[in-house]
Amino acid sequence: MDYDNAIDTLTAWAKNNENVRAMVMTGSAAAYETHPLSDRDIEIYATDPTPLLADDSWWDHLGDVLVVERLATPGWHPARLVYYIGGKLDLTVISADALQTIRRERPFTVLVDKEGITGSLHLEAAGTSLPDEAAFQEQLNWGYAAALMCAKAIVRDEPWSGKIRDRDLKASLLTFIEWDHHVRHGLDHDVRFLGSRMRQWMDADTQQALEQCWGHFDAADSAKALRASIALFAKLGRRISDSVGFRPFNHDRVHREVEAVLEMHPYAR
Repeated sequence: MDYDNAIDTLTAWAKNNENVRAMVMTGSAAAYETHPLSDRDIEIYATDPTPLLADDSWWDHLGDVLVVERLATPGWHPARLVYYIGGKLDLTVISADALQTIRRERPFTVLVDKEGITGSLHLEAAGTSLPDEAAFQEQLNWGYAAALMCAKAIVRDEPWSGKIRDRDLKASLLTFIEWDHHVRHGLDHDVRFLGSRMRQWMDADTQQALEQCWGHFDAADSAKALRASIALFAKLGRRISDSVGFRPFNHDRVHREVEAVLEMHPYAR
């Protein structure tokens, strides 16, 4: 996909479409941090988003379309994630009236602005904060509940279910990694989103520990990865709670229960 041509074509379309009032590029392209596999994130501000969401013609000719994710994204704005041969465009359609409420914590580039409505856009400091104790305990319980169910799935020889539970555990583990980095390096330490660019922001020892946290389908390797995952989860959990002053949690008791379950499988011991 020729991104430059696609963006130029999309910009020309936006300028000629009366419904579109502004168009903004965000993400790595706006920050000049693109990778050959980076997509392009575009926000289209329209007087009425409905016709654009019902019409594919404004994006389907920008490249050879493979598949499309049509996202309602409740709480945000509907989007079309369009996968082309050799590229991808993330197109978010937003009511022009909502532009005044948009806050930017990362660089952006205004591509179209017919009425100066993007003047309210400016970079702000990230609104990151450390968790309160309730949020910490919730994530702690979610992670360990997933770990216990993952162990049971391993013993039952239900690897698919085990991988689903492992995914839930990893989601809580990533949250702990982010909180731990904010505790130790400050709230302005950019932990990105969903672990992206982890090689740039994540400490080397954490990355090294994570190498042991994924396993194959078999019971022995899955159990080994589960043990490594909860070991790192406990290490980070203790460090966060000690630094912030939360009440202690008995990680060892949960770990013993995980081991008791895994002991039921001859190859997971």
